[in-house]
Amino acid sequence: MIPNIAEYLDVDTQTELLLSLYEEVKGAQVGKDFNVFGKTPFQSYSLEFNQTGEPTGYEEIFDPILSQHRKVHPHYQFRSTGFNTADSTEKDVFPHTDIDENTEHSQGYNIVIPVFGASRLDYYETDPDEVYLPEKNAQGYHYYHEFYAQSEMGQGTPEFEKFLADRKIGEIIVDRPILIDTETMHRVVITEAPRCAFVTRWNNIPAIDFQSFKTKVESILRN
Repeated sequence: MIPNIAEYLDVDTQTELLLSLYEEVKGAQVGKDFNVFGKTPFQSYSLEFNQTGEPTGYEEIFDPILSQHRKVHPHYQFRSTGFNTADSTEKDVFPHTDIDENTEHSQGYNIVIPVFGASRLDYYETDPDEVYLPEKNAQGYHYYHEFYAQSEMGQGTPEFEKFLADRKIGEIIVDRPILIDTETMHRVVITEAPRCAFVTRWNNIPAIDFQSFKTKVESILRN
């Protein structure tokens, strides 16, 4: 793990609950009932269609878990909250940050709860001169940074992989629930597929440090 950036949580894994919720939505039609995020080949059963910004209707289905997460913090980003799935170890998520431009408070934290399969988060040094805001979401707001080098060298090329290796600062294996600070560049690497994890991105959080928020999460969601 990486202290104050990505750490394991002592919380209930909720595996049976999450499997039952996933069974309700899996097998939906691509582009109609779940998202495929452009450059990122994940299938995301989230609360919002990234293409249109319209609700998917999953907030009610996921309420058994979201009602618990709302006790931690009442606000979460629809686009990034839900199940992320990949059916191949080739379908990783390129290095990025997550940001929220359309909230009063800019701070956000993600809880990632593995359901099946396996993955790893790699973290990278984040030099403001090396990153940029590449595109906007359906509501017209930027929502992530990426490395200039990705567009210059090409995603997955040996040159870009070397660039990443030179800037890697640590990693965390996602084999139990974790809390992550997404303002540092990070990449999701699928190590065993199919892989499924449930993510809640709490956002619009008034200033609070990582350890204080972690303590709050554990005090509410602990076994």
